[in-house]
Amino acid sequence: MSKTIVISDDVINTINSLNEEDRIVMSAAIAGELICGKSIEQNLNSMQRIIFSIIRNSVNRSTAAYAEEMRAATA
Repeated sequence: MSKTIVISDDVINTINSLNEEDRIVMSAAIAGELICGKSIEQNLNSMQRIIFSIIRNSVNRSTAAYAEEMRAATA
């Protein structure tokens, strides 16, 4: 089984705008939750949870839009 995960320029820019510690935490959170399927929110502080929620929603929207495009292209 393969799954495409779309990380848009907006997500990358958001992560790059954070301080170094938060960039590392957000990158690990994306890998942990979206790639490995592990819940990571308990390891984040309150501000990091908010940021990660925004990032996760953006990735999920971009991924869903891409999947829809692929379905339409093969129909």
